[in-house]
Amino acid sequence: PNIGRNGMKATQNAKLLNHLERNPRGISTLEAMEQLRILRLSQRIIELERLGYLIEHRAGKTVGGARVVRYRRAEE
Repeated sequence: PNIGRNGMKATQNAKLLNHLERNPRGISTLEAMEQLRILRLSQRIIELERLGYLIEHRAGKTVGGARVVRYRRAEE
């Protein structure tokens, strides 16, 4: 799908949406950087939400105690 205003954003949003649809566990910022090469995950999530996609935001902590947010497609 052509999501976003330019080719880069559209590609990132399409990759992110595909990942969220295939991975019920969702994705964290670090995973997005490593797996999808997306540096501003929260901005991409906002763009998808503005397009009408329901995305859950789940706060958690790593084993080391760092706070993280996992994003996943919400049940419709």
